[in-house]
Amino acid sequence: MNRRIRPWGLALAGSLLLHAGLFGGLKWELPQFGGPPEVPPLEVELTVSPQPPLVAKPPVPAQSSPPKPRPPDPVIEPVPPAKSAAEPLPETIQVAEVASEPVAADSPADVTPDTPVDVADNSVAAEPAPPALNELPSRLDLRYRLRYGIASGEQTLVWVNEGERYTLSSVAVATGLAGVFYRGRFAQTSRGRITPTGLQPEDFWDQRGNKRSRASFDATQGQIVLVPDTGAPRHFSYEGTVQDALSLFFQFALTAPPSGTQLEYHVFNGKKLRDYRYDVLGEVLLETRLGALRTLHLARADSGDGRFEIWLAIDRHYLPVRMRRSDEADSEMELSILSITP
Repeated sequence: MNRRIRPWGLALAGSLLLHAGLFGGLKWELPQFGGPPEVPPLEVELTVSPQPPLVAKPPVPAQSSPPKPRPPDPVIEPVPPAKSAAEPLPETIQVAEVASEPVAADSPADVTPDTPVDVADNSVAAEPAPPALNELPSRLDLRYRLRYGIASGEQTLVWVNEGERYTLSSVAVATGLAGVFYRGRFAQTSRGRITPTGLQPEDFWDQRGNKRSRASFDATQGQIVLVPDTGAPRHFSYEGTVQDALSLFFQFALTAPPSGTQLEYHVFNGKKLRDYRYDVLGEVLLETRLGALRTLHLARADSGDGRFEIWLAIDRHYLPVRMRRSDEADSEMELSILSITP
């Protein structure tokens, strides 16, 4: 008997076949209308990261001992941007915090450029500077009247100053009747340097009639070598400073010694090296050919060479205006100023 297949029957059969295909393992290529399928985390990082090689860098293998800490790589771990243009980076903030930490008072870091430093306890006391020297003209000509026993004459003393060098020359000659008995001349010359403490002789020439000699001074070695006309050279040793028979007078003028003091010098007189001590006796008003002069009176103590006195004109550069010496034989020599130029 032929039955007629109704339309709803066909629809039911088609529905059954569709469900059987879905649940029976058949592959259907249907369009995807939902969200994308889940992607593994590695694939997502490779797609999103701007630097895939750095992200994909293999991990460092473990070491037997822990490695030393190292600062984070700014490329791998970039510093987060500042909140504003005026906000400093984290490194700057850390440095400021470290600098502001308090430091112990006894720490060397406590000393800053604005902190006064007391070095008086750790420094060696500096030697006081010598007093300033009295200024002298570049050239001076002094003329004296000379009296020695019954003889008389004149003596000149010339000072020349050229920067740090000086030259002193003295010439004495007999005059009048004394010139008949005392022929020749008595001349001395001193040359050397001007130092902050006064004169430092280097050469001294001495002429007494026909006899001549020369002495050389070595201040670094403390040695004097006397070379006479005849005979072997003689050597003298000294410590400190030394003066010769001429430079001593202008050493007084340069240093202008104060009253009430005592001065000690090594003095080479042309033949011997002697130690002399001078007492500064005080101010004296002295009558001279130049008028009344305020002078400073100095006297040498007994040293085996007799007594020696000198008067320095206070208002004329402390130049010697009178000198008097007496020896063991009671012979007396005196120089009195006649003129000073300038």
